Amino acid sequence: MAGELTWRWCFGLGAWGLTILSIVLFLDSLKISPRDELLLATFQPQLLQRAAAHILGGRLGRLVWEQATLTLGLTLLWALAASAGRAATLRRLVAMFRADDDPEDVVWKFAPVFWLCLWRAIWTLIALAVALGSLAGGVIMAHNQRAALAALLLSFGVGLSWAFGIVLNWFLGLAPLFCIRNDVGTAEALGQSVDFSSRQTGTLFGLGFAFAMLRLIWAGTMSLAVLAPLRLAHHIARGWIGLIMASVALVYFAGADLLYLARLAAYVSLAEDESHPVDTLQAPSPAVPPPDFGIASDPEPALPNFSV
Repeated sequence: MAGELTWRWCFGLGAWGLTILSIVLFLDSLKISPRDELLLATFQPQLLQRAAAHILGGRLGRLVWEQATLTLGLTLLWALAASAGRAATLRRLVAMFRADDDPEDVVWKFAPVFWLCLWRAIWTLIALAVALGSLAGGVIMAHNQRAALAALLLSFGVGLSWAFGIVLNWFLGLAPLFCIRNDVGTAEALGQSVDFSSRQTGTLFGLGFAFAMLRLIWAGTMSLAVLAPLRLAHHIARGWIGLIMASVALVYFAGADLLYLARLAAYVSLAEDESHPVDTLQAPSPAVPPPDFGIASDPEPALPNFSV
């Protein structure tokens, strides 16, 4: 399970680092004149807008281009890291639930898992872009006094993109299990994921709800724990408080990842139980002869011989 945690943490740290670095480099490239500083100090909306337009001065397109390139690169990097880590994790889980100590018999299927992860990331970005576009369009239509079109965009646009995004993301996230377990390709694994979800809808919903509640309880508990060091602000330095809060946050992320691994193991166990159900009907037991207590039965009496 260390492989799953390793790729998730390494990718998360790398993605946040690259994002923060790109924003810092963009802000460093901006030039603020004394006139802009004067306009910003007024805190007037119109003057702030003029100052922001002068500061950006055509650099907004550069920011959009940089962030789009970074998003595409991180998407490809996530697909590569997720496919390698998820394949290793699923191989081990499938071998464990098959009561096999050696996972070498379980296939890797790196390429199908990679394509599933890539399509999952692309579909998530598409659903998010459609939802944000519908939200922005709805706000603009509401501002232009077009209530019907605004309601249509805010309800159907955001709602349908959110619903379809979650449904297809679920199927694409579950499909790598069948790539590893059944040694199938991308399309067949996706079909088996849909069939499995339709057969086990109630059980999967119960598992998802239970783990969601556990995740919620864990998040609430660690939220209180991460804010607790603030009471020591008058006794220790701020740097130590920040270090303690960061350590508690890392504990929260580790616990959340372990809960995800437990949910993944539950899905593997459910798939194995479905393929190899336990037969509860026992075969009829053979007839047991009556016990022999060593008492001989009386012999039949001999008939008298009347012949002469």
